[in-house]
Amino acid sequence: MNFPMDLPLFRFLYWLVNTAGVGSAVVGLIATVVITGYGLTLRWIAAGAKADERATYLYPAHE
Repeated sequence: MNFPMDLPLFRFLYWLVNTAGVGSAVVGLIATVVITGYGLTLRWIAAGAKADERATYLYPAHE
């Protein structure tokens, strides 16, 4: 069953992505977005780890 390829839109998209230059550009764009998102996530985590305020609790600390 090859249902999606019966439609002209899917045939066009298949041709477009499988074209060497366009396919590699799409893969490069996806890789750039993923790597940028990963880097921004790490930066966000690192910024949260540098909190200036100390943790305060409603109960006294055990010493």
